[in-house]
Amino acid sequence: WGCESFTERKKSVRWMSGCGGGCGGNKDASNLPDSKTIQEIQSLNAEVHAQYRESNYEGALETANKAHEMINKVYGESHLFTASVLNNKALIHKQMGHLAEASRLYDTALSVYTSTVGEDHPSYATALHNKALVQRLQGNADEAVRLFSKALDIRRKILGAEHTETAVSMHNLGSVVRDRGNIERAVELQKLALNILRKRLGSQHLTTATCMVALGLTRKRATQYEDALNLYSRALGVQRQELGARHTESISTMHNIAECYEEKGDANQAAQIRAEILRLLEPKSDIL
Repeated sequence: WGCESFTERKKSVRWMSGCGGGCGGNKDASNLPDSKTIQEIQSLNAEVHAQYRESNYEGALETANKAHEMINKVYGESHLFTASVLNNKALIHKQMGHLAEASRLYDTALSVYTSTVGEDHPSYATALHNKALVQRLQGNADEAVRLFSKALDIRRKILGAEHTETAVSMHNLGSVVRDRGNIERAVELQKLALNILRKRLGSQHLTTATCMVALGLTRKRATQYEDALNLYSRALGVQRQELGARHTESISTMHNIAECYEEKGDANQAAQIRAEILRLLEPKSDIL
């Protein structure tokens, strides 16, 4: 089965930041907040992002709740800022394993986006994509395919066929299609996504590496072991350079490589890689 990273990485997570004071919502110009209030909301959002990046999810959620309360009071429940903070809270709940709550918050955010900017909007597509990730984690493959497909259609329409976010939706849709057993279609989607990401971001970008890992999993599922190992190795090189050898994503890719060698029938090579993983996971000693 293997391990796989999704698009919500801590270094470049797609936070929803809303828009300027007069964008959308139900407040007229005379009721717009003063600059001090806006700065306080921005400060709370920045604090949420910092806590999230540090994996302080309890703290991030507490701060996000403060921001949500203030935004509701100032802008009301039907404003882009409100939808943005709902999306951010859903991301935090997802990381905490609260998948049902994350899905509920995404539904509310999607409803706000629909009433303010409509469905043909980048923020709506992002919330839709994020909800699809939760549905996949919950084992709802059919619903995940529906949501990823809709997000992909919107992104193609408003961002273009070769936009990085279009490619990310394509890559994740390919992973769910693979889960359902349609390997040929999964390879088609993931190869196209990988080509776009290489072109737009370069081969040494972490998002490109994530897509390489996903295509490697699909190749392994098709028993195309050499192709899978090549993709894993290239992805691991990027992850080690950008994140370090001991990072969870680097270790996860090493697990995938070991699993691939084992399925290929090379138990000795698999054992060597697993021994290297154990060595990397050993606590560092401060003794000289």
